[in-house]
Amino acid sequence: MKSRPAAFLAVVMLAAFLSIPGPAPAEEGATPAAGAAAYPDGLVYTVAEGDTLWDLSAKYLGSPWKWPELWEKNRFLTNPHYIYPGIRLVIFLPPGKEIALPMTGAPEEGAAGADVAGKPQATAAGRGAAVKPPTLAISPSEYVRAGEFVKEAQAGIGRIRGGDEPKVAYSDGDTVYMKLGKDIPSGQLLGVYRVRGPIDAPGDRPVSGYAVYLVGLIQSLGKKDGESAGIVRKSFEDLLREDILREEIPSYVPVVLSRVKGDKLEANIISGQWENEELADGNFIFLDRGAAAGVAVGDVFLVLDEWGRSLEGSAGAGTSVPVEVAEAVIVRVSRDFSTGYILKSRQSFSAGARAVRGGPGLR
Repeated sequence: MKSRPAAFLAVVMLAAFLSIPGPAPAEEGATPAAGAAAYPDGLVYTVAEGDTLWDLSAKYLGSPWKWPELWEKNRFLTNPHYIYPGIRLVIFLPPGKEIALPMTGAPEEGAAGADVAGKPQATAAGRGAAVKPPTLAISPSEYVRAGEFVKEAQAGIGRIRGGDEPKVAYSDGDTVYMKLGKDIPSGQLLGVYRVRGPIDAPGDRPVSGYAVYLVGLIQSLGKKDGESAGIVRKSFEDLLREDILREEIPSYVPVVLSRVKGDKLEANIISGQWENEELADGNFIFLDRGAAAGVAVGDVFLVLDEWGRSLEGSAGAGTSVPVEVAEAVIVRVSRDFSTGYILKSRQSFSAGARAVRGGPGLR
């Protein structure tokens, strides 16, 4: 009689085991809950009306500005800023977040594996694990606004003509009408850029040009009453009729810091991104050296300000001494210019200051 309960128990245990759900298949449109491990072959998503890689990147990759990661896995898309209903995309989900061990003076949430000075952290992987190179702790939304310095004024493909309401500036959710030089399909995203200039750089290497940086995104609604219409999807600042529209949308890429020891490449600071005269932590600056001079993304420059040491009646009267006032990390490079992010500063400084690549940095 003892064998019967044992057999019954075995059947119950088997039934319970069989009822445990296994890994979910990559169903179309499914919302991932377990991360990359649950979808090793990628999640298949069928595009719906109004979808963009920008939105899908925000939902599945954690930031809208990582949209090139989706495009890289779906290269059949000829225009990454225009996807239409019915096409199927493969989305490779990111792994789980790495957890940093508590440290004295640990930073607030930011770039994984680095603090605000770009110093590497120990991780839960253990003290014996390989140390990851330090990266710039900057949010994707901040990074994409870095902008660039160009010699010629930018025209883009058009401008905002007006809106549904009589406004002089537009923000999130506003419907706008655009004067475009080409037809843009409904659903495509357009970048809105501000152009500031002409800017004449101070210093011993005269340069003249324009600052160009992203201020928002507009999604096309196609034609409305015969005009090109759109809706403001994102505005970092109020969008103005003077701003230009372009099909290019910036993306986020982690910046690995590089300190070139013994290197003394010099550059002059042309201007800050905005019109503020004093530059400090968190500002973007434009340098008059670029790829042609060997500048690369991640290079660290020390900003030097000339402090006058006036000594009346002495041989040193009227001389100046370079003082290290800030550190800037290069985040964008063109042939002749580069854009830096002021990582930390002892004091504010103005355009015209010198910057030298390499060195020990601020203490």
